[in-house]
Amino acid sequence: MTKRNTELLSNKDMYVKYADVVEVVRNAKIVIMHSGGNNLVQYHGLEKDKHIFRIFSATPNVKGIEKFVGIIHELAHVLFESPFKATKKLFKHNWVLNDEEFKFFFNVFNVLEDQRIESQMGKMYLKHAGRFNKTTKALGKLMGNNIRNKNPIDILLAIRFQRGKDIMGNTENYDVYAKALEDVVLTDKFGALRVIVSIKPYLDKYLSDRSVDEDKMKVAQEINRENEKFSKNDLRSSGETEFDIPEELFNPDENTEESNKAIIDIGKEDGSDVVNEIIDSLRSDEIVKQPLPKRVIMVNRDSHQVIPNMKIAKGLSKIFRTLMMQKKEFIDNEGEEVDVDTYVESLIRGNDLSNCRVNRKIANGVSLVISIDASSSMAGERITTARNLVATLYESVKCIDNVEIRANVWGADSKGMVGMTEINNYTDINQITCNRSYSVTPTHMALEYSGKMLKQMKGIKKMMIMITDGHPNYYVGGYHMSPVNYFNTCKKSMVKLRHITDNVNCIVLSKDYQFKYNPVRKLFKSKNIMNVATMNDASEKVIKQFKRMVMSSFV
Repeated sequence: MTKRNTELLSNKDMYVKYADVVEVVRNAKIVIMHSGGNNLVQYHGLEKDKHIFRIFSATPNVKGIEKFVGIIHELAHVLFESPFKATKKLFKHNWVLNDEEFKFFFNVFNVLEDQRIESQMGKMYLKHAGRFNKTTKALGKLMGNNIRNKNPIDILLAIRFQRGKDIMGNTENYDVYAKALEDVVLTDKFGALRVIVSIKPYLDKYLSDRSVDEDKMKVAQEINRENEKFSKNDLRSSGETEFDIPEELFNPDENTEESNKAIIDIGKEDGSDVVNEIIDSLRSDEIVKQPLPKRVIMVNRDSHQVIPNMKIAKGLSKIFRTLMMQKKEFIDNEGEEVDVDTYVESLIRGNDLSNCRVNRKIANGVSLVISIDASSSMAGERITTARNLVATLYESVKCIDNVEIRANVWGADSKGMVGMTEINNYTDINQITCNRSYSVTPTHMALEYSGKMLKQMKGIKKMMIMITDGHPNYYVGGYHMSPVNYFNTCKKSMVKLRHITDNVNCIVLSKDYQFKYNPVRKLFKSKNIMNVATMNDASEKVIKQFKRMVMSSFV
């Protein structure tokens, strides 16, 4: 995985991108506030049909908890629907706990809920599991030796924070609480409550034993101290979402050991599909669709005849069909395991987040965008050959599901408006034509818009080929940009595109002596740019490159 360019995407911007994903899944609006002494999430009700959350990221960081870990933990409470409000309602109205009991039970719930949501987030993205593991170990060291071996909250925290054998010896009911933390892993949104039901007799006995030795005031003071002791170390939350609680959790004192086991089994069964359901929701176009870039308008162009080269198309199709019989491990949206690098790259780059599973079946995943300069100098034979070239490539893969081709045609006017036309299927190809109203060469927008299209395409291997006669130029407010300033604009657009794919190619239509001084050469790597004298030569080059790329994806 390549190192993230913090100049292109700062840490705070990355936090927002993670929040954007959760917003889509949970129909929410999340604001991250870098303030306060603790990491926590608060629910602020509905606003315009969206659930409003505020996440407070401790500033400075809580000792032992990195800022990013704190934020993704609080996002996990939202993503995996922590039922804080429902739990408070259950404890107060159904279990009829007094204030001291309520505080105690809610602390136990919070520890178990943290364990649950971290297990689900760790399943969805394996790298996060490693981050949580590192953090809980650090928090365990910060606990020191002041661990009360009869206190369920201390015991649960010590086990969760991986204190290990040093607390096992004289710890009361260690096996019970260790199993509780194991049972809550990968359960549904009521998993922590289900586990509390199963261990409630032990929790009740602890409170009862304390009440025998101390009056209620001392018990209340002690419980409050328990609540506060790890408030700065535990990854805690005060979210306020509400759900309908399963009836089997209403009267825990009436349950048997057998029924409690069944309750947990239901939570495990329902929790097993949570991550898959989230991945499915991320397949929607909401997460990948982007608004039109500023100063871009979609243009319907005049249609012209399309004449594909069927001989070349049949030859390519035969090769691709043969290659499709091969199998290999690859990344898609149907595998059993989340691929770490693919997931984080998708998040940071804004790609389709559903394609992050390791699978092994018929290989797939080639996406190609051909970006065609339709400025006035491309009119005539050049644009005609480009049109027929795209048609030839479409014909070659029309019966192959795992190779996707799209194109865009572009030009700008003297006021800086870019006329863009997308070619998304074979029928659209006849619109690969020039438009006199858009005669300028806005290369920067061709790069950015091609990146936008590639984001929406499912192929793992992505490629962009630009066909132009070079000499990028652009107008802003009716004034022609200087070559130096406009080159810098194009360079920034190229950086954005390369964060989507590094396979960016350019075919320049010009004479050799003209190509030598063409400024477009400075934008592309020397191995990815070529000069051809005619569009027929360009067609041969594109087909060879396309063939090479598709074949390599199956090897």
